Amino acid sequence: MAELAPWRAAVAGPPRAFELDGEHFVIVSDWSVLLDRLRFETWQLDLLHDLLDEAGADRIDDRLDDELDTLTLRECARVAEGLVEAATGRRWWVAQRLIASAADDWHELDGMLLLRGVDLVELARAAPARLCNVMHRLIVEGLGKTDREMFEFRLRRPPRGVDVRRTQVMTDAEQGAAFMAAMGALQGGRS
Repeated sequence: MAELAPWRAAVAGPPRAFELDGEHFVIVSDWSVLLDRLRFETWQLDLLHDLLDEAGADRIDDRLDDELDTLTLRECARVAEGLVEAATGRRWWVAQRLIASAADDWHELDGMLLLRGVDLVELARAAPARLCNVMHRLIVEGLGKTDREMFEFRLRRPPRGVDVRRTQVMTDAEQGAAFMAAMGALQGGRS
C-alpha cells in the first residue's frame, strides 16, 4: 500500500465511490457520518451503510446474508477502514481518535473555531482530512516536547489486535478502481 499522506487527502478530498468484492458503490452521503460512527469500537459496516443510499446498503446486507456469497464482514471492515484512510490521509485508528475527540467536545470546538472563522460543520461534511489536521493542531497546541511525544505515541499506537505489518486496507488495484470510480462520478455530475 502506498504511504499515507495527509496533504494528498486534504487536496484530493474524500472518496466519492469504492469497490467492495468487485462491486462498485457510489458514496451519496457527506462525510460527517464519521463523527457518529468513529466513536464506537465496531463501526465499519455501519459506516458503509451510512455512506450509501438504501439500495446500496441493502445490496451489502443481502450479500452478507447469502450463505453462498463469499463477501465477509472482515472484507467490509477492511474496505471501510480503507475509506477512512483515503479520506483522512491517516491510519484509520489515528483518524478515529482525532474525529472522536471532535465529536466528544463538539460544542466547545465549534464555538471556538467559529470565532476564528473556521466552519467545523463544513470540515466534517466535506474535508475529514482537514478536520483531523485541525484537531491534531488544537490538541498539541501548548504541549511541551515530552507531552507531545507521549501524545503522538498514544495517537499512533494501533488498537489491540491490529497487526500493522499485515494490515493492507486497500490493495493497489482497489485504490486504482476507487480513483477511477471517483473520476467517473465527477465527470457524470458535470453538465
